[in-house]
Amino acid sequence: MAHVLMLTAAVHEDTLYPWGGLAIGGTVLSALVLFRQTLVQRESDERASTDSLTGLANRSRFRATSYRNLARNARAGCYSAVLVIDMNGFKEVNDTLGHKSGDLVLVEFAEVLKRCVPAPGLPCRMGGDEFSVVLTDLDYPEQAYEVAGRIAAAMGPVAIDNKLISLAASIGVAVSAPGELTHDEIVHRADLAMYRAKALGPETRWAVWQESLELHTAAA
Repeated sequence: MAHVLMLTAAVHEDTLYPWGGLAIGGTVLSALVLFRQTLVQRESDERASTDSLTGLANRSRFRATSYRNLARNARAGCYSAVLVIDMNGFKEVNDTLGHKSGDLVLVEFAEVLKRCVPAPGLPCRMGGDEFSVVLTDLDYPEQAYEVAGRIAAAMGPVAIDNKLISLAASIGVAVSAPGELTHDEIVHRADLAMYRAKALGPETRWAVWQESLELHTAAA
C-alpha cells in the first residue's frame, strides 16, 4: 500500500523523484525478501520430510505419499505397490565395526535404492536399517517385481573403512489393484512378504505377498 501511495504521489507531481524511486526500490526489495522467505520455507519443508543421513524421504513423507498415491491411482485405474526392506546382518556391522561404519553402510544402501527405483517411485528410510519404496502409476503388478529384482541384483560388496562388506536385504512386495487396498493394508502385506523373504536366509531375497502368508500368521 505504501508503494502504491508513493507511486500515486509521483504521478501527481509528474516526476519519479523522490517518490517514484522510493516506490520502485521498495517494491524490488520486498520482492527479494519474499523470494528469500520462499526459499527458506522450501528448504525447511524439505528437511522436515527428508532423512538427514541418507537423503531419502523419511517415514512421514512415505506415509503421506502412499496415501496420496493410492487415492490417485484408484481414480486413474493404475496399480500401486509398496516395498518394505530390512537389511540383513546390519547389527553385526554395528557391533564389530562401530556405528560410524554402520552409517556408511546405510548410505551405500540408500544409493542402491536411488539407482534402482525409477521415477516417480519414492525410496524412503523408515529408521534404523528399515527402508521402504512407494511405486506409483504401474500398468501391471510385474513392474513392482522388476524393481525388487533390480534392487536385489544391485547388492554386492562395498568398501567401508578399508573392509569389504556385503550388502544384503530382505524385500517384501505388495501390490494394490486400483482402489483395492488402504495404506495400512498394503504396508501390512509388504511387511509379511518381507518376513517371508527374511526366513529364506541371510542372502538378499525378495518375496511377494500371497494369501497363505496371512493364514500362516493367523495360525501362529
